[in-house]
Amino acid sequence: MANQVAARLSGDDYQHLFAWLHALELLMPKLCVSKIIVEDKEARSADDVTLLRDDGAASPDRYHQIKYHVDQRKSYSALILTEQETIKHSSMLQKLFRSWEVLVAARPARPLEIHIVSNWGWAAGDDLGQLVGGQDNALKDEFFTADESSNAGKLRMKLAAHVCATPERFADFARTLRFHFGYDCWQEMADRTAERMEHRGLKSDDTALLVVVGIVREWVKAGRQEITKDALDGIITHHKLRLPDDALHAVHVYLSTIKEQQFDVDPDYVLDWRHYFHGTPAIRGHKTADPADWNGKMLPELRALEGRINTETRTRLIRARGLARLSAWFAFGFVFCDVARYTIEVDQQGQLWTTDVTPSPDFTLTTNGPEGEAIDPHSETVAVGISVTGDLEDDVRRHLQHRKERVRAVLFVRPTRKLDRHCLRGAGDAVALADGVKGMIRGFAKRHGAKRMLLYYLGPLSVACFIGHRLNAVCREIQVMEWSDPDYVPSFTLE
Repeated sequence: MANQVAARLSGDDYQHLFAWLHALELLMPKLCVSKIIVEDKEARSADDVTLLRDDGAASPDRYHQIKYHVDQRKSYSALILTEQETIKHSSMLQKLFRSWEVLVAARPARPLEIHIVSNWGWAAGDDLGQLVGGQDNALKDEFFTADESSNAGKLRMKLAAHVCATPERFADFARTLRFHFGYDCWQEMADRTAERMEHRGLKSDDTALLVVVGIVREWVKAGRQEITKDALDGIITHHKLRLPDDALHAVHVYLSTIKEQQFDVDPDYVLDWRHYFHGTPAIRGHKTADPADWNGKMLPELRALEGRINTETRTRLIRARGLARLSAWFAFGFVFCDVARYTIEVDQQGQLWTTDVTPSPDFTLTTNGPEGEAIDPHSETVAVGISVTGDLEDDVRRHLQHRKERVRAVLFVRPTRKLDRHCLRGAGDAVALADGVKGMIRGFAKRHGAKRMLLYYLGPLSVACFIGHRLNAVCREIQVMEWSDPDYVPSFTLE
């Protein structure tokens, strides 16, 4: 869909797609966006895209400075942010500080954030980059609380002096910064925009993307543009961007066992299982109040949901979202399975991965041998441990040693690359892993004549869902094991 559009557009249009992506937030009432401004000169150096919210909205206004680069020859660092071509030129940080002062003076009652967006990443080991949190791209508390004699404290004082601000004033400014470095490449930006357009009932093919880029380009040529919801609705109608009423849409399913989360699109169906788990109202843990609920309540609810979707809609594309434990994602993929012609899309750390992409041809797996490690020849149960983000072998061995149920053999599967959160490059790797795992564990179960399989896993939620999606014809009964510190407990039994 959007894979070829990047090559057909100029570098400036990366910003135009970004602007359209955020203009669509006007169509999302929960976000309380009142106005989008493109080329907002009142924001000075944070002028590319401004997002203003309704008066009284809890979320802050956002001001964006976008820096797109055609290659990855450089990266950002504290040095780059404070670099001045000559003494007469201002650094990026100085420009943003002056922009912040103007914005605060203009709207003192409104909270704000300044977002620096670039496809260049952080330089490895940069002192400032190490102080940016992964959760919200903001500076960590450590940056603001560190003693002035520490490295973080010295850097904070140096940056305050660089923008000619008091430490207190600089801290107020720095708390508003959001560093989106290593942001989407061209294709990812096109895909993200197309996906949001589809969610809002708009056309999202290559032609539609070219049309919206042209729309924003005209806004830029005309100077400062303020776009409201009514104006955007009129633009969408004028350019015939809405999908026909009979167009086939995806089904959006919200799955939760941990905590509630808000998304751009309201779900069509909800599976809220938080009440089955121990924990606080804010966040639920791994343990169920009653272990029988896995198969006695949750699994029947999941199967009933699949039955509803199968009879109430014609679609086979399931957009799954939510914060849920790995066992829940295994079961979700298993019920909305590949053989029933479902395609599942999940959000993996901001990337949209689907089960129908082409598997990466260079992704490989390794095991402790096709027959695994023999343990007890008198059992018809086998065990499989799958490691992706870390090595679970020691934990599985420890669990099997004191488990009452005898196990005939154990197979350990892992990618032939470093196990960490960056082990998978994208959906192609996840699909290749799921396909490879299925082939290996099916052959393993067949060699041992297994009727039951214990399945242990450590990795991303997407892969749990993708493996579950392909678990048909592997073993008569698969017992998914959920980590519940300090040991594993049985969760869903998939048959």
